[in-house]
Amino acid sequence: MDGVSEDQVLAALRGVTEPEAGQDIVSLGMISGIVIRDGNVGFSIEVDPRKGAESEPLRKEAEARVMALPGVVSVTAVLTAHRQAPSGAAPRPGPGSGPGQAPGRPQGSAQGQAQGPAQGPASARTLVPGVRNIVAVASGKGGVGKSTTATNLAVALATLGLRVGVLDADIYGPSQPRMLGIGGRPTSPDGKTLNPLENYGLKCMSMGFLVAE
Repeated sequence: MDGVSEDQVLAALRGVTEPEAGQDIVSLGMISGIVIRDGNVGFSIEVDPRKGAESEPLRKEAEARVMALPGVVSVTAVLTAHRQAPSGAAPRPGPGSGPGQAPGRPQGSAQGQAQGPAQGPASARTLVPGVRNIVAVASGKGGVGKSTTATNLAVALATLGLRVGVLDADIYGPSQPRMLGIGGRPTSPDGKTLNPLENYGLKCMSMGFLVAE
């Protein structure tokens, strides 16, 4: 039997209606990043960042609709939100343009987080306490170099003196442990949080530490 297709997934998702708009989430352009692999389906649903928690029933309904398709083994839908800059906010300075910033010194992190000294008032809500900048390296397709790009960005930023943490959120093929030469299991001080493993001046957390290769 042939596997499920992207058209079938979209057709199923057209049965999910966004309550306020009264239209299906496909017609509203809310679906992106559809990935289908051996019956495992993943996709993103873009929602208003102010309504993230309220959109959880929508996400669950979308997963259920796709899960009902023949040939589907599992479904993972994630809510994403594009945050607009606050009204009247000044553009954020580029590398080397901020006061006291060394020329060419970037601010950010690779597929995770980089921390540096605070500079001026925050222009947006902090997404992760203690983390100043987050850079996501992602793609809707496998084997295009996401992990390689993330590793090189992270190491480059670390060599500039930034504190960098890498989060490898790849479920089906986590490769950061191999690229960073890290092995073993993370420890937990309280049974609720995990301590990252370290190498090359980077802190790393990966699904690869939790499942068999």
